[in-house]
Amino acid sequence: MRSVAFILFPKFSMIGLTGVLEPLRLVNRFADRQEFSWRFVSSDGEPVAASNGIPVSADESIANMVRPDIAIFCASYEVDRAVSSPVLACARRLAREGVVLGAVDSAQFILAAAGVLNGYKTAAHWETTAGLKETYPALEVSDAAYEIDRGRMTAATGAAAIDMMLAYIAKALGPRQSVYAAEQLGHRPVPGAASEARLPPDIRYQVTHPRLVTILRSMEEHGEEVLSTSELAEAGGISVRQMERLFAQHLGEPPRRFYRRLRLERAWRLLIYSKLSVTGVAMACGFTSVAEFSRAYKQLYGEPPTRHRRRVVSPGLY
Repeated sequence: MRSVAFILFPKFSMIGLTGVLEPLRLVNRFADRQEFSWRFVSSDGEPVAASNGIPVSADESIANMVRPDIAIFCASYEVDRAVSSPVLACARRLAREGVVLGAVDSAQFILAAAGVLNGYKTAAHWETTAGLKETYPALEVSDAAYEIDRGRMTAATGAAAIDMMLAYIAKALGPRQSVYAAEQLGHRPVPGAASEARLPPDIRYQVTHPRLVTILRSMEEHGEEVLSTSELAEAGGISVRQMERLFAQHLGEPPRRFYRRLRLERAWRLLIYSKLSVTGVAMACGFTSVAEFSRAYKQLYGEPPTRHRRRVVSPGLY
């Protein structure tokens, strides 16, 4: 029987926890014997409240944790508060002992800070990807919904955690158990890790014009090295005037304004999920000066970036 420790941190994602737990429960229900056991662990052995406020009782603390076969770190908002010397030491010890390590939602920051994701493909929530790459440039961060790479499992979102565990079950026990669990969940598994962690732009922006979708992808891929209006039109294979008409018709604003908003949204994510300075964030989002960046940021979000970071981000380190 494989033992699983779910290591919970305040404001963890409840759907992330249930996403990794429920497939295991269903396998146990179907199997002739119990294939998995599990327990909940917190940093101090006390209950931990999820981001929705529901508390989960802990069976033990990380200091007293009995070695599991699999340890899945569950975190979401305010992941910086979860990082401490005992937590990092715990992750490193588990890695040395050959425990399979998993991370859901934003818990990748914890394993990355411990240095136990180096050399492994890592999936991350799309909102945190830019910050994770900037903070840990040595990491191989993918755009996949989940990754299973040797002794590491990472899920970008709570929903992706279901697919990750179904894929793990198929590898560990065979496809029959995985299919049974998926069927019981009414879930159609995503094959492999090829699906993107973030919804594609045609779905997010509700546009179907293929050339416009191509331009939107180009905008998102060039947040730091900003493309000119003519370069964007060229990427879509249309004229500038045609591009402007498509943006007005489908998105209700000019391309340059839309592009700037995308870059400011990227800046918002970097301010929260990276340790870049405000100047570094401005440069990483294609702004030529901090003054220009601050004006644009305040116009969109109602406060300058420095004040926003101070208000939203708790003290700590990733």
